[in-house]
Amino acid sequence: MKKIKIIANPKSGREQALTKINQLINLFSEDGYKIDLRFTKKRNDGMIFAEEDEGEDLIICYGGDGTLNEVVNGIYHRNRKVPLAILAGGTVNDFATFLDLPTNIRDFYDMIKANNQIDVDLGMAGERVFANVAAAGLLTEVAYTVSDDLKSKIGRMAYYFEGIKEFARLRQMDDRDLIKAKIKSEELESEEEIHMFLVANSASVGGFKKIAPKAEVYDGYLDVVILKGITSGEVLEIAPSILSGKHIDHNKIIYLKTKEITIETDKKLVVDVDGEKAGELPMTFKVLDKALKLIVRGGD
Repeated sequence: MKKIKIIANPKSGREQALTKINQLINLFSEDGYKIDLRFTKKRNDGMIFAEEDEGEDLIICYGGDGTLNEVVNGIYHRNRKVPLAILAGGTVNDFATFLDLPTNIRDFYDMIKANNQIDVDLGMAGERVFANVAAAGLLTEVAYTVSDDLKSKIGRMAYYFEGIKEFARLRQMDDRDLIKAKIKSEELESEEEIHMFLVANSASVGGFKKIAPKAEVYDGYLDVVILKGITSGEVLEIAPSILSGKHIDHNKIIYLKTKEITIETDKKLVVDVDGEKAGELPMTFKVLDKALKLIVRGGD
């Protein structure tokens, strides 16, 4: 590798972005790499920068799940084969956390030098690619309601607090809050009353590491979790088991692995894709088998 493009969100990482990026550039400069540094300023900048083929041998994405989503969309939609390395800098960083990617700059640099590349799956929600998750219904507004100030002060705990508040709302909900959904896939064709669903590529969603506990990013499948209509008592049953991944055994949870699924609802629902709004239902979700070349830690 001789030329590296760094696509960075300067607002990520509790104001540590510039310090980390400077440290990384210094290490690469000592080895004679040519660095092309691009800072995102507005929505879709990351996608535009990733689409531009300027002969780079590697793209590094620094930021949160939203920045990663833009970069992945740019790479995929331009059918680029350039490998990607992810330096997590956001609040939650589910995809990077699941893959145990280093956040320490020296460790990250060593990972790049080792150049251990694997091919991982992506998901497609309508026309939008996602690295980690697509979801709609309860809890999906959390990403938009948590303030930047709170995220900068307490990090991912801000999402936990907001998520707990949303989950607690279930205890006051009635039948009017249920969503009638038509679900169609090879594994399941059904009509259900639900509160939410998510289609995951990795097991980690919203900072919870076992939301989709059987998910792998290279198995050629997406993992679907659907929360059916539940009572206040069932809320208390399900909530503690989320940490262990045992919630998928509850009779009000539908869990399946699929290559493609279409979901239609009777209410207007916006689909959240890696923390970004990406259209409304009905929508088809499908796996993109081994669509992204990623640099990861090497084996022991």
